[in-house]
Amino acid sequence: MLDFKTIEAETLKFWREKKIYEKVKEKNKKGKKFYFLQGPPYTSGKLHIGHAWNNSLKDIILRYKRMKGLNVWDRAGYDMHGLPTENKVQQKLGFKDKDEILKYGIDKFVKECAKFSIEHAKYMNEDLAKLGVWMDFENSYMPISKEYMEGEWALIKKAWEQKRLYKGKKIMHWDAQSETSLAKHELEYETVKDTSIFLKFKIKNKKDEYFLVWTTTPWTVPFNLGIMVNPEINYVKARVEKEVWIIAKDLAGMFISGLLGKKYEIIDEFKGEKLEGTEYVHPLYNDLKEIYDNLKNEWKNVHTVFLSKEYVDTSAGTGLVHSAPGCGPEDYEVGKRYGVGAFNTLNEKGEIENLGKFTGMIAKEDDKKFIDEFKKVGSLITTTEVEHEYPMSWRSHKPVVFRPTEQWFLKTEDLTDKLLKFNEKIYWVPKRTKESYE
Repeated sequence: MLDFKTIEAETLKFWREKKIYEKVKEKNKKGKKFYFLQGPPYTSGKLHIGHAWNNSLKDIILRYKRMKGLNVWDRAGYDMHGLPTENKVQQKLGFKDKDEILKYGIDKFVKECAKFSIEHAKYMNEDLAKLGVWMDFENSYMPISKEYMEGEWALIKKAWEQKRLYKGKKIMHWDAQSETSLAKHELEYETVKDTSIFLKFKIKNKKDEYFLVWTTTPWTVPFNLGIMVNPEINYVKARVEKEVWIIAKDLAGMFISGLLGKKYEIIDEFKGEKLEGTEYVHPLYNDLKEIYDNLKNEWKNVHTVFLSKEYVDTSAGTGLVHSAPGCGPEDYEVGKRYGVGAFNTLNEKGEIENLGKFTGMIAKEDDKKFIDEFKKVGSLITTTEVEHEYPMSWRSHKPVVFRPTEQWFLKTEDLTDKLLKFNEKIYWVPKRTKESYE
């Protein structure tokens, strides 16, 4: 019976003692160059089946190229930067959050991260070799090396010289557990069940007239600065008992009769564009009067109706969308058109600061507490459970929230057309990969 462990050990010993890899490199050094860039695994753990699979596939290609006489550039490489490493070291040291890291000392913590990363790069080199992978492990590229850092600084310098590097404020997805912002590619969408709420916002200077607003993010309502409607959708005024509700015509029957089981009478019909600029009273105004008044003085269109064809439809809800420019990029975009900025007092832990009775509440986690407050002030009409896609952090696997934060950005929009033209010259395997860049 074959003993694969013995065969593996004997083969590796033969390759090592006879310098087979080095001899192949020497034999092909005058051949046509073939450049291979290793997509680096993170040194935040041991190799897993995914690493074994993709590195075996890569090794097949590289061996084929060497057999064809090509001079293969096959340097190994690793990712070590960022939170995957930080999280592992944090767990190793038994730290719960960033505050404990600061108490421990940043310099000491960074040294622990470097030690952890180098150790795991060594383990990965050994395991990849056991898989039969041939790469230049002796000269693996690593982000903690000065050579690598020099390359990064050269790139940043070039970007600065080309006026591509800039600092800006942007509404970012935020991982409250890791206390950091997330790029779009760092999000993992999961199907979750959430409580959606239907609220009524009183129209200013009108007796018993209300906008009906729907949202799946109750925690963002205290930061509401506008209501978005679609200028091209038909809306109605519906008399329900002693009140008049404004709602999209296509959703009136479904919501008022279907969901609430109430009778109603349509007394007016009009396009959404007619509502632009209409003022309303925030349901939490009595609790947050001073804050809202200050915001209104700074941005005159606070607590008015915004028009948005892009982000309002009648697929669900009421056709009126609560808008918090500090709690989402789409809301921020629309608010900016009306001269309304970002209002959001979340700290890095996802806790609300400086917002009256809501101070200390936790975004997303305390949704039920927010709903109870809307019920107390008579704004809550009803709730429903919805199943929808929600972004999770790939780092902590927790639901993300939104915060306006200052970030450094690289301007690349003007390069898109050039990149797409270059993409036409590239032979992609499989071909469908090319389509993801178009």
